[in-house]
Amino acid sequence: MYLDFDWAAAPLSSREAPIVAGGAYLLTVFGLPCVVPSGGIKGVNLKIALAVHNLLLSAISLVLFLGCLFEMVNRLRREGGADWVFCEAPAAKAQGPLYFWSYMFYISKYYEMVDTVLALLRDSKPPHIWLHIYHHALVPIIVWNWLEYRMTLQFPGLLWNTFVHVVMYFYYFCKLVDWPTPWKKNVTRLQIIQFVSSALFFLVTATYTWPDFLGSSRCAGLYSMWANFAFNMTLLWQFVGVLRTPGKGGHTKRA
Repeated sequence: MYLDFDWAAAPLSSREAPIVAGGAYLLTVFGLPCVVPSGGIKGVNLKIALAVHNLLLSAISLVLFLGCLFEMVNRLRREGGADWVFCEAPAAKAQGPLYFWSYMFYISKYYEMVDTVLALLRDSKPPHIWLHIYHHALVPIIVWNWLEYRMTLQFPGLLWNTFVHVVMYFYYFCKLVDWPTPWKKNVTRLQIIQFVSSALFFLVTATYTWPDFLGSSRCAGLYSMWANFAFNMTLLWQFVGVLRTPGKGGHTKRA
């Protein structure tokens, strides 16, 4: 499963899986407020469940970050260069330990949906709820495309996202257990840096395929990379708005 990982044979690798999950997520998110009583479910301390959930996601993100970094270093040593980071060869398949970590990242996106459900069961909307829902509903589809088309730049993207999530989910854990968080605005600043860096990596990849950037067959998954880039830019725009909004705390729960 690890050394011989094969995306084509992995659970939830079908095209329908992230679409069905996203649809079920949206139905749940918009349906729960209709049935959850005001003040949340009585007699159930969901604050503790949310705290554990966020701490677990911070730990999962750390494992994903370290696992991907370890395998990237191994591949750099094996191939003697970093061209594949910016321009993945189109001929190979999504197989092996490095793609295993992309797959585990993909699976984690399904579990992340739970935080919205827990918050709504508490009758407590997450901050910046529409950004929150927008992210959760679409990211499984985005990451599915990473694996299906072996998208170029997915590994630096994974490293950045998991690094940010280590910090972000730990911040929310601290908030739920009433630990001081004077660094809360830095969470959103870190998210903004993540998306700006993704644009810079995007420009580096452009140098590998210029002038036929979109239609080039030299690098794998360029169409998926364009879609991912557009999605990241919508998130960047929204996070900048969060940071500039007075009284909102300069943070949100998505990255």
